[in-house]
Amino acid sequence: MPGIPQSIVWLTLPAFLAFSQSPPKSPGSPSIGVFVDFDSAPAAGWLDGMENQVQELLKPSGMALNWGLVRDNRGEKAFAGLVVLKFRGRCNVERWAAAGSDFGSLGEISTLAFTRVDHGRVSPYAEVKCDEVRKALAFMGYAASQEERQLALNRALARVVAHEIYHILAKTKQHAGSGLAKAAQPLNDLVSKRKLEFATGDTQAIEEGEAGAEPAPDALEHQP
Repeated sequence: MPGIPQSIVWLTLPAFLAFSQSPPKSPGSPSIGVFVDFDSAPAAGWLDGMENQVQELLKPSGMALNWGLVRDNRGEKAFAGLVVLKFRGRCNVERWAAAGSDFGSLGEISTLAFTRVDHGRVSPYAEVKCDEVRKALAFMGYAASQEERQLALNRALARVVAHEIYHILAKTKQHAGSGLAKAAQPLNDLVSKRKLEFATGDTQAIEEGEAGAEPAPDALEHQP
């Protein structure tokens, strides 16, 4: 379809905030605190739907995600790991007439999200660009209802979020050659109902909290 970006890029940049975490001593699945913040309020029920999809994508790693809003966090709970997500732009679907101008250009490479790095170490902070992710809705077709498009957007955002959580929990700037940990994905794959998941090795890296030797601390840009 002309005028639709064909792929995406995840970009790693320096850190900008600080946040503490304290691992619990109780046995069972590692409890990961995921705190979110938004430029604009998402649609009612959107966060719950996305949370469930992200949890399903991380399920093979054994991680238990505990979600909350940044503004509600008082540092009273201990977690084995920490993720802080800032959602930029609008995370809701637009009317077709409004969304059409956002589709971009054929062959365009878009950065949908990035995880920050501090002195060569992956930080727990990531940003997601909802306006860029919404471009994937161009693959839905005009026959799709607003509800179907919102579900597709939730699916796409969940996959982008899961990718960034992979970097944070595996403590790696490396990308995989296949699966959800790839550096780039076609936008139509993000909204597709086709199964998209982490490769076995990437799941193990999340579980172990390591993924081998890390590259130099410079910002890394990965393209297809």
